[in-house]
Amino acid sequence: MDSRKSPRKILLAVREGCVDARLLASARSLCQRMDAELDILVRAGGENLPAELARFIRELRDAGLPYSLSQKPELRRRDIVDYANSHECISSVVIDSLEGWETIAADRASDPWARLACPLVTAAPPRKPDGNRTS
Repeated sequence: MDSRKSPRKILLAVREGCVDARLLASARSLCQRMDAELDILVRAGGENLPAELARFIRELRDAGLPYSLSQKPELRRRDIVDYANSHECISSVVIDSLEGWETIAADRASDPWARLACPLVTAAPPRKPDGNRTS
C-alpha cells in the first residue's frame, strides 16, 4: 500500500465566470492543512477550462500535488452534494458562494446543501461596495 496516498479529499466545485484566486487558494490551503488530495468539479461550456483554473492546475502539477478534474456542462447543487456524499473520502466541499448554482430552482424551499454529509466552505470574494446593503 502506498503510504503517500491520502484517504482524504477536498472537493472544489467551480463554475465558469466565478473562479478567482481566493477560491483556489482556499481549496489548496485546506488540502495542505488536512494532507488531502483535491477533486475538482468544473461547470463550464466548451472544452477549454477557465484561464484562472488552467493556471491553478499547472501550479498543482508543478508542485506535485495530487488532484483529479471532471468538467461538466451542467453542475447543480444537488450534483455536488450527491458526489460528495457518495465518495466517503470527501472531507470538505469548497465553493465560491451558496448563490447562483441554478438559474431557477424547481422548489425554492429545497436546500440540497442541508443534505451534505461534510463541511461546506464558501470562499466568495468580498462584495464591492455599491451603496446597496443586503442582510
